[in-house]
Amino acid sequence: MRSELSRLLLASAALSHLACPSRSSPVPLGDGGVPRQILVTGTDAVGLSSLAVGPSGALFTMTERVPLLIELSPSGAAARQTLVSGAPEGLDFESLAWLSGDTFVIGTEGGCSKTGADRILLAEREGDAARVKRTLDVPLQDWDTKCDEGHGIEGLCAASGRIVVAIENALKGEGSKRYAPIERIDPETGDRAAFRLALTSTKDEKGKISGLDCRARGDDLIEVLAVERHFAVSRILSFVLPTKGPGASAPIEPRVLVDLAPFSNDGKRNFEGIVWKDDAHALLIVDNQYGEKVSGPNELLEVTLPAP
Repeated sequence: MRSELSRLLLASAALSHLACPSRSSPVPLGDGGVPRQILVTGTDAVGLSSLAVGPSGALFTMTERVPLLIELSPSGAAARQTLVSGAPEGLDFESLAWLSGDTFVIGTEGGCSKTGADRILLAEREGDAARVKRTLDVPLQDWDTKCDEGHGIEGLCAASGRIVVAIENALKGEGSKRYAPIERIDPETGDRAAFRLALTSTKDEKGKISGLDCRARGDDLIEVLAVERHFAVSRILSFVLPTKGPGASAPIEPRVLVDLAPFSNDGKRNFEGIVWKDDAHALLIVDNQYGEKVSGPNELLEVTLPAP
């Protein structure tokens, strides 16, 4: 009976995937396979808003409202929880990446009114504690726009000693075209390069980048995995950036890898972070808090990526 039920559930998932594409429907390179849910256990935290791979391949996440760094085991159990001190007041913690050693970078929202820029925090974990050591401001004048309190750094990743930032404010282009501001930062020298990533969703769908992961592709390129998401759209994208050199005004056209809409529970699953598990799979984390409302469990979702 149990094996028959499992077979029916898998068949249902496959059929729903065929039936429920996002409305703008760019053809993805893969179908995501049969997703695997991993429940996050061992923590009372809610609103997990980021995902990163840290030292020794461990998974890390943070809560949006409280500066709590949570290390997760492969099974989803919280192995270690570390409060991050020294963060400026009034910030939400939207994205996370591991830079090197015990240093993490945290993308935030809510600091615009004080600095005129979005802010990145560089925090160092020391034993059972962690503390913000530096801040980096990310002004938006390179894209001829301004930050606001309701949007921030939703995507953040690091590779080859560089930080890659995705800012939530969508830029308007000609006609229906929309772009995400992307910046590459060298945290040692302060060198910056600005790019524009073409979004695949329509103006009505309002998709924005909500998560990034990076890895080096040789010495010259950084390969980026991204989530484009809003209530009516959810997709995994990929693109590349140069490791060095100036930015570019010409938009970057991403590859659409997987349409996540069939796995989004009618938009209720809010995918807020993504990492490569391996070359063939990605892990996504679900933010289960919207405003003051909490719905559904803390969970990770493993999906299959198409072959390169």
